[in-house]
Amino acid sequence: MSTPAAVEFTNVSRRFGPVVAVDSISFRVEPGTLVTLLGPSGCGKTTTLRMIAGLEMPSDGAIRIGERDVTRVSAAERDVSMVFQSYALFPHMNVLENVGYGLAVSPMTAAQRDEKARAFLRKVGLEGYEKRQIGALSGGQQQRVALARALVLEPQVLLFDEPLSNLDAKLRRRMRDEIRDLQRELGITAVYVTHDQEEAMAVSDKIVVMKDGHIAQMGTPDELYEAPVDRFVADFIGGANLIDCEIAGVEGDTARVAVGGTTLSQPARGLRSGPATLAIRYAAVRLQAGGAGALTGTVRKATYLGSHREFTIDSPIGELFVIEPDLSNSLTVGAPVAITFRDRGLALVAR
Repeated sequence: MSTPAAVEFTNVSRRFGPVVAVDSISFRVEPGTLVTLLGPSGCGKTTTLRMIAGLEMPSDGAIRIGERDVTRVSAAERDVSMVFQSYALFPHMNVLENVGYGLAVSPMTAAQRDEKARAFLRKVGLEGYEKRQIGALSGGQQQRVALARALVLEPQVLLFDEPLSNLDAKLRRRMRDEIRDLQRELGITAVYVTHDQEEAMAVSDKIVVMKDGHIAQMGTPDELYEAPVDRFVADFIGGANLIDCEIAGVEGDTARVAVGGTTLSQPARGLRSGPATLAIRYAAVRLQAGGAGALTGTVRKATYLGSHREFTIDSPIGELFVIEPDLSNSLTVGAPVAITFRDRGLALVAR
């Protein structure tokens, strides 16, 4: 494989007429890591990926791949491969021909191209499928062909544009693990785009959360989940009940937080006394039948999902969505409950 390269954006913007798709963003992808651009539709993540590929040129700023400034370099002159959402395979070619297509302009002989294409088909688990037609493959198999076709070029950077969105949930989980395993095995630099936060957390060394063309926060999956910088990130990464609260006082790095009829101690995270938001992860809520305690509520919805139960609770601090891994906690609709919170899964953010 080529030596993995860093990808660096410095104050990069992309405008389409009056519309600012990406607004002065800066970030760095370290060599050999997988970084995901995550966010809702229209946040600028795909435009950012296309600028790395050279399919879009920035309006302002600079892009570097390794030691090279590629800001105005065409896609054909960048050592980058992309796996597309639609796979973009050639239906008139068989699997081997699809994988070896990008090698046609190399100085390799036809036999060498075939040998290399076969080697990468083995890497993605498709040995024996060389002569199959694309239309005879399942969605997961087509995704593997697209991956092998991108990898066979041995790029400095591999790009993924929503690669699993056309697959069913079970196959998505398997393919994301395979992509992550291959990326680690080959040590390749990868940038991955998705709107699925669970997928992002499963495959990434770091995640860039985007909103309205800006970077809302960048960090490891743990950092984003445990210490979101604002309400948007708290809700988008992992989901959370966002509850208005009051910081009654701050001593050192610890805040006394008044929420409902109870007071909690939480890391202040730079906030001062006054109104704030308490982000409460769904699994951080404890429910106990009976309704006796400082904070009480009533079960409005109860759903059994095999591995866990989900509850919607009406409470004095608003509606709470709760994930309960303890299946023995079989509360029924209308039951009164006492509400407490676990030690982890709560974070203060500005209101």
